[in-house]
Amino acid sequence: MIRKCFTINPHRTLDEILSYEEHLVKTNIYQGCEIFYPYNTTLEQFENYKKGINNFLKYDNFEIVCHLPYGAQNNVATYVNLDETMKRLLAGIDFASLFNVTRVTYHPGNLDGTMSRDDAIKLAIKNISILAKHAKKYNIIFMIENLIGEQELCAKIEETRYFLDELKDDNVKLIFDCAHAHCAYKGEKESVFNFLEEFKNQIYHLHVSDNHGLRDEHAPLLSGTIDYVRYFRRLKELNYNGLYSSEVLFKDYNDLIKTSNTIDSIEKEL
Repeated sequence: MIRKCFTINPHRTLDEILSYEEHLVKTNIYQGCEIFYPYNTTLEQFENYKKGINNFLKYDNFEIVCHLPYGAQNNVATYVNLDETMKRLLAGIDFASLFNVTRVTYHPGNLDGTMSRDDAIKLAIKNISILAKHAKKYNIIFMIENLIGEQELCAKIEETRYFLDELKDDNVKLIFDCAHAHCAYKGEKESVFNFLEEFKNQIYHLHVSDNHGLRDEHAPLLSGTIDYVRYFRRLKELNYNGLYSSEVLFKDYNDLIKTSNTIDSIEKEL
């Protein structure tokens, strides 16, 4: 059975999170959620977020994954504000450990114009190694995520391979976002499958949403040009048993139920 996962933005209210518990978790429609380190919220939002997520811990066979801070202000491929960035990311791993998280995901960085691509890659690898060692103290797998743009790191297969090989760390794996791969290769139909085949032994988590290869739309599955039936079928052949985390934009739990139903419909075709 496909193990479905949904994301919880740190700005969601406590009532919203409680509704997810009631309609998605308790009912076993979803078997996992992906949370975020809510560093950019008010103290009240921070505590309510923690309170809501903590309720999920009482459910057996429900897994929580944590997405670490990302974006220009959380970039480990630059010396600009690096000390603050590393402190925040380390704190994010500490936060994840509060919820029995076994894997965290991170965007590996981007070029900010302050150094060459080679130097930025070397710096990112050095800093990711530090973060991965910190995660290992909690028995947490550190996962880097494939990205999209030319100024982002690990958008293409070759660079992602270089990262993983240079890190030489069994505690570092790949979170594969097929929608990112689809965009990084401008919608080329084999891009998702080429990525999948290259890293089939290192993928520990998935992000799923659809698009038309031009931008990261976070659109409903089967509404874009990613061949999800073929993709899920290949994952099944590879005996992937991790979470399928939906990154489809949603308003409330009803939208998440619709996404679950779509995934179920795809699974029936496998």
